[in-house]
Amino acid sequence: MSVAGRPVAFPFDTHVVTEMFERLAWLRENEPAARVVVASGHEVWLVTRYEDVRLVLRDRRFSVPATTAPDAPRLFTTPFPPGVTLLRDTEPPDHARLRRLVMPEFRAQRVQRSLPLIRRVTDELLDALAEAGPPADLVTGFARPLPMAVICAWLGIPAGDGGRILALMDTMIGSNPVERIVAAQQEMCDYLAALTQARRAQPADDLFSTLVTAHDEQGSLSDAELTGLGISLLFAGHPVVTGVLAGALRTLLHRPADLARLRADPALAQSAVEELLRHQLVLRDGQIRMATEDVELAGVTVRAGESVVVSLNAANHDPAVFPDAERLDLGRDPNPHLAFGHGIHRCLASHLARAELRIGITSLLARFPGLRAAPRAPVGWRDHQRLQVLAALPVTW
Repeated sequence: MSVAGRPVAFPFDTHVVTEMFERLAWLRENEPAARVVVASGHEVWLVTRYEDVRLVLRDRRFSVPATTAPDAPRLFTTPFPPGVTLLRDTEPPDHARLRRLVMPEFRAQRVQRSLPLIRRVTDELLDALAEAGPPADLVTGFARPLPMAVICAWLGIPAGDGGRILALMDTMIGSNPVERIVAAQQEMCDYLAALTQARRAQPADDLFSTLVTAHDEQGSLSDAELTGLGISLLFAGHPVVTGVLAGALRTLLHRPADLARLRADPALAQSAVEELLRHQLVLRDGQIRMATEDVELAGVTVRAGESVVVSLNAANHDPAVFPDAERLDLGRDPNPHLAFGHGIHRCLASHLARAELRIGITSLLARFPGLRAAPRAPVGWRDHQRLQVLAALPVTW
């Protein structure tokens, strides 16, 4: 797909979801490895078929650290400074070492023990919505504060600081001047440095205290890794969850039959969440890797040093894997979607995100049986570089 013989910009210059999926479907069928231009201005390969996407994400010939070089292609305009080591930018053995420090807290069994926390936060937000009465905005009143409150409690960030953290994250991932993004990055690093000192002076039963102990007493973390893990966990626990939750609620509110089916059968929630994860478009681009040697992929030769972007959205709508892929089927089984990625860099907060989505959606529908979209509510999107997240979701009941 090109314009006047030149590769097109990716992500595509539209926020119309159906149009984005149509363009991805055309590429998947006709040009499964296509040349596109990413945010940094570089030309890269875009891969759209499910099996090719999985191959890139699990094959060690496609490197993550190589994508962090100053002149490497990037999917965002402003990387973090060199003094911050993000989990997403590492590979074994460092990746395995860092992931081992936090993975026990994010396993399914640990998340199961935290369901009361998620339910408490959910109920408090629903109480506030009910007390204020309709109409309401489910983005500002529910989809944004729910995952932020949960991840802050998980990490040990004071609840009163959630708004500040949320504002900093918005600035960092928004389409803002470089100076504002850099300033927000520095403020976030300074905040986590202050939190480190607070937990050093007074440890608590939270994940950040565990990380500080690993840094101070076990020597398992460098300063850059400690800060980077804090930032990585905040981003793993919030922006995408907000995007999926808001998008899922909007989808259900505009599909009365599916909404009624889920409301009548809460046991359907688990498969419904998986299908909503597959069906939604939240991350507008994908994940990027750099080939360390020549690789045959999707009918082309990716040369050593060339970068590849994999579209998780295109993979999740590949009819070779998902029959009738464009149809939302809340009972779809099996559903091997790639919404959380694949391979060693698969999102470590996936179990937590699933629990928040399941509890959030079912609790909301149970609390407000008459919930419906506000009439003539326009669709608007938050100003993010890479995410497709609703700015508002007006409802009444």
